Amino acid sequence: MFEDPKFWLLISFIIFVILMYKPFNSMLIGGLDSKIEDIKKNINESLQSFSEAEMRLKEAEKKTADLGNKIDELLSGAKIQSDSISKNIVEKTKQSILSKEKNSIERIKQIETSAIQSIKNQASNELNMLISNYLKNLSDPDKNAILSKSISEFKSLN
Repeated sequence: MFEDPKFWLLISFIIFVILMYKPFNSMLIGGLDSKIEDIKKNINESLQSFSEAEMRLKEAEKKTADLGNKIDELLSGAKIQSDSISKNIVEKTKQSILSKEKNSIERIKQIETSAIQSIKNQASNELNMLISNYLKNLSDPDKNAILSKSISEFKSLN
C-alpha cells in the first residue's frame, strides 16, 4: 500500500487541500466582506437619493397644482374670447358665402349657356364635315338618290 503511487497521490491531495483551506477561506470571506460593504454603501446612497427625489417630487407636484390653476383661469378666459370671435367670424362668413353663392350661380348659368351654344356650333360643324366627306365619296347617282330621299322626308315633316 505504501508503494502504490495512487495512495501517495491521495495523501498529497489531502495535504494540499488542508494547507490551502485556510488561505482560500480567508480570501473568500474577505472578498465577501468587501462585497457586503459595497452593497451596504450602494443601499445607503440609494436611500439618500430616494429621499431627495421624494422631496423634489413633492415640490414639483405643488408647482404643477399651481400651474394647473393658472392654466384653468387662462383657458376659461380664452374660451370666452374665442366664442365671441368665432361668432363674429361665422356671421361674416355666412354673409360672404351668400354673396359668393349668388355670383357663382349667375356665372354658372352664363357658362352653361355659352357651353351649350359652343357644343351646338361644334356639333353642327362636325356634322357638316362628316356629310361633306360622305358625299365626296359617293357617285353622282347615289348623291341624287340621297338628295331626293331627303327632300321627300323633309316634305313629310311639314
